Order: sequence, then structure tokens, then C-alpha cells
Amino acid sequence: RPWGAPYPAEEMLTGVDPNVKWVPYKELEAFFAGPTRGWGLRCTRDIKDTEFVVEIVGRCLSFEEYEQLEDKTYAVGFPENISEAKRAAGDRLQYIDPKTEGGLWRFINDSEEAPNLRLVYIPRFEKPSAKNPDGVLPKRAFLQAAHDIPAGVELTWDYGPAYPRPWKEAEASEAGGQALRVDEGGRRAAAKWASAEPGRSVSSPTPADVGAAERC
Repeated sequence: RPWGAPYPAEEMLTGVDPNVKWVPYKELEAFFAGPTRGWGLRCTRDIKDTEFVVEIVGRCLSFEEYEQLEDKTYAVGFPENISEAKRAAGDRLQYIDPKTEGGLWRFINDSEEAPNLRLVYIPRFEKPSAKNPDGVLPKRAFLQAAHDIPAGVELTWDYGPAYPRPWKEAEASEAGGQALRVDEGGRRAAAKWASAEPGRSVSSPTPADVGAAERC
């Protein structure tokens, strides 16, 4: 079924350890994080390590429904081992897509390098065994604090390796171009030094040579 946001209080702890700490939904707020990042999400109070911040809510999709999506950018899935176990058990819940339905968590931006939230699945996955032939399959996903987070700090999580990050490709291309220009400049300088008068060491360029290579 499509999931609304937030869940009713009596449903929030279904399958979740009742001792876990939750960030009150009313203390989360969307804010404009700048022209590059767009809208983001923060909390008006400090968040403690391991506190549950939000539930991943949206349209619940089977694999077939996911494949029919025109835009798969923001759909959240399960790790491959869990996904395979779900398919084997006939569990149709494979993805959660927040593009058209969801809550404030949709404002949480990507951070591949240093996210302050982590994705966790409930209940904890257990492989099928002789004792429990069906195993335990996660039904819900949450974002949990990876460490203490001060009030007002933007909340982020790692969207995963499948998330397109074209700006990183552009940065890598630019960095590669700079390295190529520097390398080419170095080769030209080395060629100049090698053709210099006898007795001058190639490993001992003049200050003018160094400046020429740097300008390249």
C-alpha cells in the first residue's frame, strides 16, 4: 500500500525495539540549503547517536513495478542478499519510491563521503534455516543517526553507488584534465632540459624552467 508520513504513533514501533529512541517528527524542519543543494532537512534539537530519525516511506513496489518506473533515481531498495531472499519467499515489497508520496525525509540530501545518518532495515534480516525455514525478511527501512548531530546541522545519508552523481564525473574529468596539462608541461620542460648545454643536469632545472612548467 502507499505509505503516508508519518506513521501513526501506535504503528511506529511495530517490529522495532520499543527501547529505541525516536526524534519527534515535529522537531524536523525543511530548509533551503543553497542553490547547489536545494532543500534540505535539519532538526531543531540535538540528535543522539543511534536515535531513529525518520522512516523511509513512499509507494511500496514489487520488482516488476520498479522496472516500469520512468524515474528510478530516488527509489530505495534492499541489499541484494535480502532482495534475493524476498523474491524466493514471494515477498513483493522490493522498493520504496518517495517521488510522489512520502514525508519530510524526502528533503534529506545525499552525502557519499560523510553522511550523518545510516539506513537500517526492520526487522533484522535472518537467512532461512532448519530452525526457521522462512527466515526473517525486513519490511521497513529507517534512517538512524550514525553519531551525535548538533541541532541545526543538515541531515544527510548516502544514496548508494547506483545513485547518479554527474557532478562527480565532471569534477573527475576536470581533475584529469589538470593532471594531463601538468604532465604535458613537465614533459616539455624535461625535453628542454635534456637538450640543454652539456654539463647541465636534467634533474636541476632553473627557476625559470620551474615557472614555465607551473604555468602549463
